[in-house]
Amino acid sequence: MTRRFQPRLQCIQSATGDKLTEGAQIADRWKVYYEDLYHDKEGKGIEQEYWEQEPPPLRSEVARAIRQTASRKATGRDEVPAELFKAGGETVLDRMHRICVWETGEWPEEWMFSTFIPLPKKGDLEQCAKYRTTSLVSHASKIVLQITLERIRVKTETEIADEHAGFRQGRGQETKSRT
Repeated sequence: MTRRFQPRLQCIQSATGDKLTEGAQIADRWKVYYEDLYHDKEGKGIEQEYWEQEPPPLRSEVARAIRQTASRKATGRDEVPAELFKAGGETVLDRMHRICVWETGEWPEEWMFSTFIPLPKKGDLEQCAKYRTTSLVSHASKIVLQITLERIRVKTETEIADEHAGFRQGRGQETKSRT
């Protein structure tokens, strides 16, 4: 199901500045670069001693998240397209509702993997830093994240003052200036 990394570049610089031309060397360089880029350098991590148990998602929350998932987007490592979730009807809705990870807090292992895609910026394309990164995430994972995001948004809406309109749904600068 998964494909091996096939670098499109013929040459990339190592961390020491040496030129790497072999496919395996280039793939290893990207792996090390991404590990360094996304490593928690301060060692803080996200740890919380007390977790308030949220109720499991309602079937309607799962259905809304599936509907809101964008179609015609690249698949994650599992290669399951969003259209499959949408076309699956009640069967998929029931399965996703059961899979949702609220009780255990554990994500299925397949959902934890992303495929990183380097996209070139301008400049010396032999340097990893001259690329921006996009990642391909499992659509099932995106559905659960959408439910979580919506719950956070609902809770924070009640805490944020009306004057704080920036980056809030339906509250752009034009809306603020009319009031």
